[in-house]
Order: sequence, then C-alpha cells, then structure tokens
Amino acid sequence: MTAATALKIRRPLLSLRSALSLILLIWLSDTLIYTLQTENTPAAFLQFLPGALAVAVLFAAGLSIQDCYLRPAPLSRTGLMLLGASLLLMPILWLTGRWIGWNWMDALIYAPASGISQELFFRAGLLPVLLATLPAKPTRAITLHALLFSAWHVPKVIMTAPIGGIISVAAVTFVAGFLWAKQVRHDKSVFWLMGFHSIILFINSFFTWG
Repeated sequence: MTAATALKIRRPLLSLRSALSLILLIWLSDTLIYTLQTENTPAAFLQFLPGALAVAVLFAAGLSIQDCYLRPAPLSRTGLMLLGASLLLMPILWLTGRWIGWNWMDALIYAPASGISQELFFRAGLLPVLLATLPAKPTRAITLHALLFSAWHVPKVIMTAPIGGIISVAAVTFVAGFLWAKQVRHDKSVFWLMGFHSIILFINSFFTWG
C-alpha cells in the first residue's frame, strides 16, 4: 500500500461542519421524542440511539475514541471538585420537586440507562464536535453545549411543572452541563460522569416535577 493510498483510506467521510449539522439534527429529534414520551423506563433504552449515532458521525468525521472521551482515565482532583460543585446544585432541584418515594423501575433501570445514554450523546458526541468546530474558543463551545443540554430538559418540564420547577431545572441543568463538560474535557473520559449522572438520576427518581 502506498502512502497516497493510505492517506485516501484515512480521509474522513464527513467534514466537521457536516458532522455538527447532523448531530444538531439528532439533538432536535431526540428533544422532541424525549418531550413527548410518557413512559420513562422503555424510552430510556431508546435514548442510546442518539448517542450511538452521534459517535458514529464523529468517527465518520475523523475523530477517534480518545477525541470522544470514550476511554477510561483517572479522576483528577480538579475533576472531583467539578463534580462536587455540581452536586451542591442538586438540592435546589430537589426542593422544587415533590417527593413520590421508591419506584424500582425508575430507580434501578431508568436512572442508569438514562444517565449513561445522556452522557454518550451530550459529552461523547455533542461536546467533542463543538470543541472541534471551535478549537480556539473552548469556553464558547462548552457554553453552547450546556445551553443545548438545558434546552433538552426544559420542554418536558414546561408541560407539567410550575414556574419554580421550570426555572430550577433550566438553571441547574445549564450549570451542571457546563461543569460536567469541564470535567470530561479535563480528565479526557466520560465514564466517571456516566456513573455520577446515574446516581443523580437515582435520587431524582424519588421526586416529580409534574
């Protein structure tokens, strides 16, 4: 195999701009589906599809597993502090919710499935493409990612929750999205956040905002 042939094989199938457009389209479709769904647990497994598609798009655009943060890595002190800071926000969310108690399906199936699938899309798919598209402006890329993360949650809450719940969900998901993106980018791995997010959703399963 000549060098020219090898270069041709490695050439990305998609441009970064095309990859960004496709992933934003996936985000829009997933937001509509998530907003309209009525059953949490079955739909949680469908949420893996947007993440898998987004990562496949990034691979087609030439990004690697490492670029998508899909590799194990130690949790740094900075990463732990970022996760800890986001945990301090959660009582704001819980205080605006209504306690409904234990539901084993939501707690043991929906929570981990949703936590892992959200991280697969938002931090392994959306975040890398925004950072790659705006390489000189990482803070802007992280902020846009956090806005889209918040906007994914808010429409569903608007349909059922009072104004206090809407505001708290919008604010907490934006700030948490920003801090989580910083952690993943710093530690170069999404796996710590998959576990952390699943624990947060486990606790959330004891509350409703409807």
